[in-house]
Amino acid sequence: MEFLKYLESIRTPFGETFFYIMTFFGEEVVLLGVMGIIYWCVNKKTAYRMTFAYLLSALFINTLKVSLKIERPWVRDPEFTAVERAKVTATGYSFPSGHTQNATSLYGTLACVAKKVWVSILFVILIGMVMLSRMYLGVHTPADVVVSFMISEIIVIITNLIADKTEFTAKKRLISACLVVAAGIAYLAFTIIVINSGYVPYDKAADGCKGVGAGIAFAICWYVESTYINFDTKCRYFWQQIIKILLGAGGVLAIRSGIKAAFGTSFAADTIRYFLMIIWAMMVMPLLIKKFFNTDKGD
Repeated sequence: MEFLKYLESIRTPFGETFFYIMTFFGEEVVLLGVMGIIYWCVNKKTAYRMTFAYLLSALFINTLKVSLKIERPWVRDPEFTAVERAKVTATGYSFPSGHTQNATSLYGTLACVAKKVWVSILFVILIGMVMLSRMYLGVHTPADVVVSFMISEIIVIITNLIADKTEFTAKKRLISACLVVAAGIAYLAFTIIVINSGYVPYDKAADGCKGVGAGIAFAICWYVESTYINFDTKCRYFWQQIIKILLGAGGVLAIRSGIKAAFGTSFAADTIRYFLMIIWAMMVMPLLIKKFFNTDKGD
């Protein structure tokens, strides 16, 4: 807390705006947007690596969050003040940092697959800036961001090593997908138990429910797309890529906002909402791309 209080003492309006922009690179909307663009338009294999790293690290991070129940800095110390606008997306418990996990999964994977060292360095710096922003804005402690980074980076490295050394046949994809679904169901059961027992309120466990819905959908989509659809990311014309992005993002946002408006936030609604968002992005979109867009060459 002493380090956070020091950062609080040197905050400026410019610094708050700058680090608020930096923290945005760890937001869920950026994560989904970048993953979607890479998946639909650039390279499916890279998108799969990023998603696997994200889901596995989210499983560990969210389990620690609801198990340890460490509150946010301003809750632990009422005299400490966080930047108000940053508190809006500071959902759930404080330890470990979800934004750091998002950034490390995304930019850490991109750093691993980048062909130029300077590009990898830029992605690593971006992760560092997201971590620093969470502390400057007062929503996380150094322990929150460092532990999250270490867990997520280890998973990123392992995920990429496995992807580099493993040839995923249809059988291996099916087994892997089943394992991911099983892990998702296990975490779902764990979440139901901790919520129904009164150990944690639902709003503190909501991020985990969203992750479960997304994870189970991803496992299904990965197997089905890789085995049966196998769409091509390339298009003959650049404007077709723009249409793909607009169509894909529009569908995801419509599902994300529509179900929330209709059913609100609850265990079932959030899980189903994120399940359907991924189904749209990773199964329906590939079917539309394969049917309506001219794709001459594979990844």
